Amino acid sequence: MKHVAVMCAFCLLPACSSSSNGAGGGGIGNDASSDTGGGGDDSSAQDSSAADSSMHDSSAGDTGNGDSSNSDSSASDSGGDAEPGDASDGGCTGVWLVAPTVPASIEVPADGGGVLLHAAGAGTQNYACTPGDAGVSWVFVGPQADLSDCNGNVIGHHYATEAGAGYPEWITVDGTYVVGHKLAAYTPDGGAGSVPWLLLQAVDHGGTGTLGQVAYVQRLDTDGGNAPATGCDAGDMVQVPYTADYYFYGP
Repeated sequence: MKHVAVMCAFCLLPACSSSSNGAGGGGIGNDASSDTGGGGDDSSAQDSSAADSSMHDSSAGDTGNGDSSNSDSSASDSGGDAEPGDASDGGCTGVWLVAPTVPASIEVPADGGGVLLHAAGAGTQNYACTPGDAGVSWVFVGPQADLSDCNGNVIGHHYATEAGAGYPEWITVDGTYVVGHKLAAYTPDGGAGSVPWLLLQAVDHGGTGTLGQVAYVQRLDTDGGNAPATGCDAGDMVQVPYTADYYFYGP
């Protein structure tokens, strides 16, 4: 599988959470309130017409900066990949699968279903120093992250598709995937230092596993991931560590 990857989570349960930013309990955030500068899973510069078959390439793994660790189980030592076919929450129940309370702007629509999967994401938000009308600046190119269940087992990966940062993908170890496109972003009080929380809508699927049924995705409780505040030289690349919780909703 080859995806133009570049990365992205943590849980809500104190006993099995990968996040501790205290940003609040729910909501999601992508590129800060402004879709491009704050990095993370989406770019408003992308046109929905880009969401076609090129979004998912089954050979995925590469990132825009040449790092392909997102598709390598060695990228995370927190328990290793789950066994193929165990691409769901690995027996996680209770609070782990409770839909979080979030601001109205990033709520899942009433017909969006319930929580099918909750994964803790940990990885990086990746940026490239790109020339523009006002000079060079850091431009978000995508996430690169592992997805884990409440026991710390890696159940999947997260990165950008060939359609670009505006169409991030989540794929579980059984090969099932969902591609999303951002609907809304929210930055909680005190959360300006991290990428925003997000609500994304599914625009493409593949496989017969849980992610094949997903209609909406929330990225919540983000910690880190913002582009550097310092200047850069054209061609520079940087990977900024982050964590977030991902909730996948469907019928």
